[in-house]
Amino acid sequence: MEMEQPQQQPVVDDDTYIKIWLADQDFVKTRWTITTFFMSVSFAILAYSFQTNMTIATALAIRVCGLVVYCFSVVMYLHFYEHNKFLRKYLIHMEKSGRATLDIQSKLYEEPRNKNQRSTSRWLIGLAFLYASGVFLLFLLHL
Repeated sequence: MEMEQPQQQPVVDDDTYIKIWLADQDFVKTRWTITTFFMSVSFAILAYSFQTNMTIATALAIRVCGLVVYCFSVVMYLHFYEHNKFLRKYLIHMEKSGRATLDIQSKLYEEPRNKNQRSTSRWLIGLAFLYASGVFLLFLLHL
């Protein structure tokens, strides 16, 4: 006959929960700082391509470089977003397993969202296609 071991209650560690939540917030700040920096650089490069003393090929090369920088900013956004998703899932795991008495992350997911709201990732990728279309259209118009 096996003796049943009493199940131990999970250790409540709200301090760790708060530290992880704050790290998530820092990743959000970092993600947006990096994204907006490289987006600004890409649009500055695009603006530079409108100088009047450039050939069409030079202007196209500069605009493509601006597009590449913009795409890099989107990739960086998505990279840091994956870190955020991991941390948020871990916070929810801590909440559900009883390792935290706080439920900040679960409450955020319970909030109803606007059904017409689109994700930021989709907006950024859509803008990348618009940017590429604009570069192509400017090339066709010899501007």
